[in-house]
Amino acid sequence: MAFPLKIFSLEREIFVGNAKSLSVPTVNGQIQVLPEHAALVTLLKAGEVVAETEDGTTHKIPIAGGTVEVNEHEVVALVNF
Repeated sequence: MAFPLKIFSLEREIFVGNAKSLSVPTVNGQIQVLPEHAALVTLLKAGEVVAETEDGTTHKIPIAGGTVEVNEHEVVALVNF
């Protein structure tokens, strides 16, 4: 099972595809998003966003901050470098 994931910066699209997990550094600590996660919007702090796709590929993206929105249809992260 997977969820649609979109990661963007102001300059470009970083990742668009399906993921089975997403780990993000929030201002309140590290969280992991899995399919059917509860809806939330939170601020991201400097650290590493880690997305695992359906085929097991891991994408590691260092960030300086940003936001992430989780809803019933998709997960969207807007990040700064």
